[in-house]
Amino acid sequence: MTGRVIVSLEGKGLSDKEKDLVSHPHTAAIILFTRNFENKDQLKNLVTDIQKFANKDDLPIFVDQEGGQIQRFQGHGFTNLESFKEIGANPSLIQQQVKALTKDLREFGIISLTPVVDLDLGNSVISGKDRSFSKDPEEVSRITREYITALNQHGHSATLKHFPGHGQLYPGGQDDSHFCLPIDQRDLKSITNADLIPFTKNLNLADAIMPAHILYPNVDPKNTVGFSDIWLNDILRNKYGYKGIIVSDCLSMAGAGTNSMLEKTNNSLELVDIAIMCNISSTESIKVLDNLTHGKLSASREPYFKKWTEFGRITRTELKLNSVTI
Repeated sequence: MTGRVIVSLEGKGLSDKEKDLVSHPHTAAIILFTRNFENKDQLKNLVTDIQKFANKDDLPIFVDQEGGQIQRFQGHGFTNLESFKEIGANPSLIQQQVKALTKDLREFGIISLTPVVDLDLGNSVISGKDRSFSKDPEEVSRITREYITALNQHGHSATLKHFPGHGQLYPGGQDDSHFCLPIDQRDLKSITNADLIPFTKNLNLADAIMPAHILYPNVDPKNTVGFSDIWLNDILRNKYGYKGIIVSDCLSMAGAGTNSMLEKTNNSLELVDIAIMCNISSTESIKVLDNLTHGKLSASREPYFKKWTEFGRITRTELKLNSVTI
């Protein structure tokens, strides 16, 4: 059975402790960052070692390789991808961008967590980093559909970020959930008629949805979206009929709260399929994994996880087999 937590690594190679981390039965996948990349040879060695020590048939590997400012792998033969803002201004770029993205990542069996479908409304971590197609929800919906279609043509899954929308500009600049808890005072009708549109119109094409670490007091006064039964079950699952994977945003972000990492991960896994636990030490990660209440994905959710992570599986398998014969 598949684990339920995506974990990160500290450097450009596997430490002994990280070999235990990638082989842990509750580890679902690895997510890589800029700190894990030096050049293509190093990256291939890292991916090979991950598969070698994973003690699993396949251990998927993710990255945020969106384009523009959000590209963890830059230079050394990787394509310089346009930002989503540039694509929004010129959607004819979609085919060449997705072709380049999938070609670059297929070589290493790595999957990108993409696309961002938030609106371009001034949020510092979205608009400020050119991560939105447009401020118009209908335009974002249309471009998102084109982008997902291109991803699927190259065998790559779509992860829509950040449900129900992270594009708003909030008072006092408290809008980046990496560093604070954004609070959105709008009611559900207002959100439904704006930020939610790119999600609801593309749910049938989404392999995964990533909820935002944002509090909407007029929808759920107690819980941010990623910990909200109202948002994830009543609205996303039941109202809109979404059946695919729900994957948390990183639980070390300030917007995820101040509880211990174990509490946050267990609470998250009450509602999501997969939790991302990144940017903490491998020692702490293993301690959390050892003490999870529900660390294995249910059999009924396995097909959705497999579909989401199919891209690059052949490459990962080949690297694993090559590592055995070396």
